[in-house]
Amino acid sequence: MIRWLVVGALSILFCGTAVAEWVRVGGTHKYDGYVDMASIGQTDQNVTLWTLRDFAVTRQVARGSYRSVKTKKQYDCRNNRSRLLFVKYYAEQMGKGRLVYQGKATKEWAKVASGSDGEAEWKVACRKV
Repeated sequence: MIRWLVVGALSILFCGTAVAEWVRVGGTHKYDGYVDMASIGQTDQNVTLWTLRDFAVTRQVARGSYRSVKTKKQYDCRNNRSRLLFVKYYAEQMGKGRLVYQGKATKEWAKVASGSDGEAEWKVACRKV
């Protein structure tokens, strides 16, 4: 009986929870750039994942101040391009705290610039394609 209670309690705690696996892939003196390895999903030559920019200082948008931005991106591995799908601005570092703003992005494809954080993210996303 006790064993089943423990199994049930653990199932409730862990069932359906996704844990981000942030790995640093770049940045500047203003921010660190991360990719969520647990979010990588592939469809044919396209890969979708979440990225995060963790800023050293507080920044401002119309709806308030923020310290980090999570971005859902899609990479076209064959044609070396990417597009933004969704963005979320957070009040605290590493995507924590109050959600300041969220919304759909432009969804326009753009070439991945050589030497950019986008290229580092592209390499991680497309390494198995």
